Amino acid sequence: MKKFIFANQLRGIAAMLVVMTHYFGTFFAEQDLLAARTFSPNLHLFKGGWVHFFELEYQGPFGVGLFFLISGFVIPFSLRKTSLPGFLVNRALRIFPTYACCLALGTLAVYLSARYWGQAFTYDAKVLAANALLVHNLLGFPSMDAVNWTLAIEIKFYLLMAVGAAALFRPSPVWLLGFLAAALALTWNGEHGVAIATPLLMELNYIVFMMTGCLFYQHATQLISTRALVWRSLLTVAAFSWSWSMGPQQGQFPAVTVWYYCAYLVFGVCYALRDRFRPVRVLDFLAAISYPLYCVHALFGYCALKILIDQGCRYGVAMLITLPCTLALAYAVHRTIENGSHILGRRWGDALSRRQAT
Repeated sequence: MKKFIFANQLRGIAAMLVVMTHYFGTFFAEQDLLAARTFSPNLHLFKGGWVHFFELEYQGPFGVGLFFLISGFVIPFSLRKTSLPGFLVNRALRIFPTYACCLALGTLAVYLSARYWGQAFTYDAKVLAANALLVHNLLGFPSMDAVNWTLAIEIKFYLLMAVGAAALFRPSPVWLLGFLAAALALTWNGEHGVAIATPLLMELNYIVFMMTGCLFYQHATQLISTRALVWRSLLTVAAFSWSWSMGPQQGQFPAVTVWYYCAYLVFGVCYALRDRFRPVRVLDFLAAISYPLYCVHALFGYCALKILIDQGCRYGVAMLITLPCTLALAYAVHRTIENGSHILGRRWGDALSRRQAT
């Protein structure tokens, strides 16, 4: 994977785009929601004119789109190297320990926020467990951090990859056409016929988009030609657009989907120029901490910003304090929990693969 530096660096950029969306956009635009999530009052804050320079329109969906494409691109490499049990164990240890740690840190921040503002901390064990296991949406519980919805999609994508591994490593387009047809049929039925859980329909829509990344994997491993990559990826993006336009989020079409198209174009250009990418210390650092940064920034950042502002800091000063602290916290989680669980996941995954081979 060293020759695909572009994907790693895009991951770091995507993480920072999401952080900027939440700290410069959501923090002001969703003050009622954040007050409920952090057990604090709505401060009715107004953002200064300079904030707009850092709040690019819909940079969040653009960053998430890059995340999904990168996952679709790199996961097949992991799947090809191990057995299915080894792959699933590796992925589980890659996702859950780091997220559980970040959620615990965020929960601690929310608890301290509730104490600071004199409000009751009302999250119970069921909500905490459902969020930590990434099944909250299926059980009807609220997302505590409003970012783990993407991780719930990742888990289902891993399961789909494990089930369809044999088809994924074949050049024939039959598997892709069958999947897209099934996804569109399920979305149509969910809206017009057979009742299907709305969260599952929403997640399926994003998984269709992630399949685009798998096509870039097939091209990188010379399973398909450049011509096949172009027409198959365009077909997949078209199916993604169609499913979004008739699914549970149809009201957001095309205002939000346009940023997923932008992510597809940027990823495609970077892939075409992949041999020109070189290590860049800042981007490589952000890439290394991108997962814990994504997981820990929301709850910790919202709580810290509101308390600092209440203590008399201007928003800009509060940001200059909160953002470095968030990066430091993500780095600490990366060096401890993430690295440790990643090493353990590879070790157990390799052991399962060797056992199955014998």
